[in-house]
Amino acid sequence: LAPLGPRIARRYPVERVIALALLCTAIGTALRGLGGIAPLYFGTLLAGAAIALTQVVTPAWVRAKTSQGAGVLTGLFSTALVAGATIATFTAIPFEEAFGGWEPSLAIWALPALAGFAVWVPYALRAREPVQATVGHPLWRNGVAWSIALLMGLQSMAFFSTISWLPEILVDDGMSEGYAGFLAGVTQLVQMVPAFAIPLLAARRSTQLDLLLWIVVTALIGLLGVMFAPGLSLLWMVPLGIGQGGALGLALMLPVLRGHDPGQVAGMTAMAMGVGYLIAAAGPALVGAVHDISGEWNWPLTVLLAMTVVQLPAALHAVMKGKPT
Repeated sequence: LAPLGPRIARRYPVERVIALALLCTAIGTALRGLGGIAPLYFGTLLAGAAIALTQVVTPAWVRAKTSQGAGVLTGLFSTALVAGATIATFTAIPFEEAFGGWEPSLAIWALPALAGFAVWVPYALRAREPVQATVGHPLWRNGVAWSIALLMGLQSMAFFSTISWLPEILVDDGMSEGYAGFLAGVTQLVQMVPAFAIPLLAARRSTQLDLLLWIVVTALIGLLGVMFAPGLSLLWMVPLGIGQGGALGLALMLPVLRGHDPGQVAGMTAMAMGVGYLIAAAGPALVGAVHDISGEWNWPLTVLLAMTVVQLPAALHAVMKGKPT
């Protein structure tokens, strides 16, 4: 649904789109807790579509409402994304044990979506104007837009692959399942800081090359530490979290910085989400296939290292472009 976000934002006020999407997220999440295959799949599709739409139109709303505080708002947005994933990681099993099953553990996440809906209703009722922008920006021929989309895809590929396989890697190295899950949660917890800080720092620069270099290097340090010194994995979760959280913050901020109006910001974000998550979806399967073929974890970790390294050339055009396109 992400590619439809800019068209919807040009026809309807963004505040109403966000409010409706939050309500659909709550309904879809609640359906997942009813039990059975049909509610599980339909609820997942409904909530997933609503979340995708929200992620696309929110940066456009940020750009439309503010020019001086875009870094702060984008940083808060990316931090909220990481915080939600972190809370869910730490509480999924405790909720399942407390409620006596997975269904209520899934359905309970409708409550924060309903709370978000309640917060946005007053804004939605007052909103009148959609995003004002020219229709038909040629983003498919825009090098900056492609550079941002590739960064989004590669950082998401590395993140989803890490969160999918890191606990398995650590368990095979002799750690308990509980401790391995804890370490995965620590990585996400650390990500909250750079997810907020990087958009602020990026907004104060004409180019973001130095930030991109630090992001890639710190993530590489974390992955190399897991590969060569897994006994110190708690230590390596910090640079790994800094690098991966910073990459998310930068990928979300670049459309705000490079788009010349809210409509193009929405278009760049939609392209980044659509193309990026198609790339990202292949990551966990690729890492798992390499493990199946090699029978050990050094080669899959090498694939994760490669996913991280190529973020640098992929994003180079976007971070070096000093003015809106």
